Amino acid sequence: MSNRLLPFRQYDENDVINLFANDASDATPTTNGNGSAGVFVSIKSGGGNFSNDPITYIDRAQLSATYDHTKNQYPEVQLKVEAAAVAAKAGEVIGVTLKQTLEADENEEKLLYNPVKRDELQAVLSGQAVPIASRGIFTLTSDAIDNGTNTDSHPTPGMAVVMSPETAGKVSGIAFDSLVGDYDAALANFLPTGSVFNVAGSFVYYTYASVLGTWIGTGTRASVGPATDTAAGTYGVIKLNL
Repeated sequence: MSNRLLPFRQYDENDVINLFANDASDATPTTNGNGSAGVFVSIKSGGGNFSNDPITYIDRAQLSATYDHTKNQYPEVQLKVEAAAVAAKAGEVIGVTLKQTLEADENEEKLLYNPVKRDELQAVLSGQAVPIASRGIFTLTSDAIDNGTNTDSHPTPGMAVVMSPETAGKVSGIAFDSLVGDYDAALANFLPTGSVFNVAGSFVYYTYASVLGTWIGTGTRASVGPATDTAAGTYGVIKLNL
């Protein structure tokens, strides 16, 4: 399954939001998209209107069987989140998804009819509320960390956790002393130092308002023996504080 979170984690259920559905969904468990577990999300524009009904019924042919002259009315949560934008501020990010949003299993069998398999995959159906953790300690695979073409974005322990300068939903690292520069009296503001990311010739700046938490450790896990280790590869441990 496409899970950007590794098992080691510590969090309180009181810090988990269970109100929003992920606007994105992955087609199968191996799809590594914005429906995966471990995606950092923000409230979608118009997706936080509590005046709307909690759910609505819509046609979802991809989730259930399709027959002529019939409708596939499926309940869907109206409150929506989406992958947090590139370089989004911490206040715009509400947390990290703890489960994958899926429509089918690896055999393309609809998970609507197999709740046991859905639980085994640690997934929720498309349109269902996904648990979102706003605080705690989490271990991220390399799929959640956007190194891209910027060597500066490789996090090291003690760095600030910030949203990626290149890819929505992923995080990067930056030294805390690179976040804020001198006070500019003319602009009445603290300026970034400029020692940040150069993306396609454009600079992406970060301030303390960008900090999601702290990188507290990194490591690499190697496969041992003939079996493929699903947790093999580089990883990072963060203390999320939103």
